[in-house]
Amino acid sequence: MFSTLFQATGFKRAFDLFEAGRFDEGKVLLKSLQDEFMAVCDENEALKRQLAEVAEVLDLAEKVRFDGQKYWLEEDGERKGPFCQVCYDRDGLLVHLHKHENHWECRSCHGLYMLPREADTSHDKKPRLRAAMEKTVPLFMEREMS
Repeated sequence: MFSTLFQATGFKRAFDLFEAGRFDEGKVLLKSLQDEFMAVCDENEALKRQLAEVAEVLDLAEKVRFDGQKYWLEEDGERKGPFCQVCYDRDGLLVHLHKHENHWECRSCHGLYMLPREADTSHDKKPRLRAAMEKTVPLFMEREMS
């Protein structure tokens, strides 16, 4: 890449070359300045895209809530999810958990999350909640891929 000083003085030099009748040299210099300008434009567009991606990530981070085991997305007063804690923490991806009879499963990392159990009213008719099961618990078991 050419320096900013080269860019600033390059147009004056090209003008001087054309005035002196050195057209071929002037064309080469203008072509080099044009190439540098196009590279700067490409870099500028890439930086704009990166900035937009960062803004999206920051906006999303403000809407994501962690309940101690899994993530939920809160938008416009609506709660969506749940999403895999491992995939979000590791890769920044909101991967929906798929509900089964007794657990949720992440189809990306294959993490399993137990569903909370309902109150157990056997024996003494008083509800007994299992504190560890009030929230889902990730098992972090990996399935063997067949």
